[in-house]
Amino acid sequence: MADVIYQHRPVSRRMWLLPIVLWIAATVAMLLTSQVELDTFQVTVSVIGPGALFGIWLLTLWSINRYGAVTLTRESLRVGRHTIAVAEIEPQWVRMLAGRADPALAQRIAPHHVSAERQARRDRGQLLGGAYGTVLGDDLVTLELHGSGQRRVSVPTRDRRGLLAGLVTALDQPE
Repeated sequence: MADVIYQHRPVSRRMWLLPIVLWIAATVAMLLTSQVELDTFQVTVSVIGPGALFGIWLLTLWSINRYGAVTLTRESLRVGRHTIAVAEIEPQWVRMLAGRADPALAQRIAPHHVSAERQARRDRGQLLGGAYGTVLGDDLVTLELHGSGQRRVSVPTRDRRGLLAGLVTALDQPE
C-alpha cells in the first residue's frame, strides 16, 4: 500500500461518542422515570424511542465520514467513493492555489503562472466524494485535471492548507 501523504476524516471519534452516551442516558432516564412496572415492552420502547432520534444522528455522522473522507497518496487522491490519479491533476493550478492559501507554502514552491482566463472561470466542476452537497463549514478546493478541456473537480475539506500542502508534496515527488 502506498504511503499516505495527507488524510482527513471529517468526524472525530469524540463526535461518535456523544450521541451514543446521550442515547444510553435517555434510555436509562426513561426506565427510571417509568410509572409502570418494567416489562419487556417498556424496556423495548425505552431503547427504540430515543434510538430513532440518535440513530438518525449516527447515520448522519457515518454519511459525513463516508463521503467527506480525504486520503492522498503519491499515486491517488481519494475523496469519499471517488478516486483520481495524482498524475491527472494540473500542478500549476495546485501551486497557484497553495501560494494563495499559505504564505509559508508560497515561499517553498517556485513561481508559476496561470492565465487570468483560467482563473476567472466560475465553474467548480463535479463535487468529489459522492455527496449531493457540502457540509456546513466545509471549504471547496477546486482542482483542474489534465486533458478534456481542463475539466474541474471540487474537493470538500476543512483543512484547505493541509490538503494543498499535501498535493504540492505529492506532485513534487518523482515517480
